[in-house]
Amino acid sequence: MLIAFCDDNEKERELLLEYATRYGARHSLHIEPRPYSDAESLLADPAVKQTAAMFLDIYMDGISGVEAAHILRERGYAGAIVLCTTSRDHFADGFIVDASHYLLKPVDFDNFSEAMRRVLRLTGKMARTITVQSGRDQLAIPVTQIQFAEVYNHETLLHLQGRTLTVVHSLAALEDMLGGEPFLRCYRSYIVNMDYVERIDDNAFVMKSGKHVLIARDGRKGIQSRYLAYVFSRMEGL
Repeated sequence: MLIAFCDDNEKERELLLEYATRYGARHSLHIEPRPYSDAESLLADPAVKQTAAMFLDIYMDGISGVEAAHILRERGYAGAIVLCTTSRDHFADGFIVDASHYLLKPVDFDNFSEAMRRVLRLTGKMARTITVQSGRDQLAIPVTQIQFAEVYNHETLLHLQGRTLTVVHSLAALEDMLGGEPFLRCYRSYIVNMDYVERIDDNAFVMKSGKHVLIARDGRKGIQSRYLAYVFSRMEGL
């Protein structure tokens, strides 16, 4: 399991590397740590996109950990991000970049272990795929790449990161395959991945891509309530 650790404080970086080695030994988990002394070197390394997770210090000279996380998400990085800091002031930033955990310094091994448990839960979710039929092809699609699904002009479209697929399945069949949260059937023609929602308007989810996904008029309050409950559960998890 490849994990990046980025902190401009050498002692704190080395402590996280030590914890990673200890955690791997205790749980029979092969962890390959990649240390970085600044965000610039991390962002310049092509191998970063292969990491399952990364621990980013928020307060660094140059590019901060939050800025680096934004850049990584914009590049399509779907791994777990753990923000490390001495303050909770950036809690909202952590939510925006889909942080898996918020690790307060000084970090002890118990807190590091909790962060790793959250990372492992997310990477398990990342590994889950659904198999869809698109034309003559059967494709295994990681569920974390799916932003939303819709029926348009009698075709079912699967909107992924960077591409859109036309699939043969009905929206109801996709709903069964996706299996609930973070996916929400919000309209007869739409299923939305709540992890990709930027905000909610009166009648639509506004996605991080800028697209709008309509919310059904009937049951709208219930759909909005389910989304807000999901948001709050994630915030409590952080």
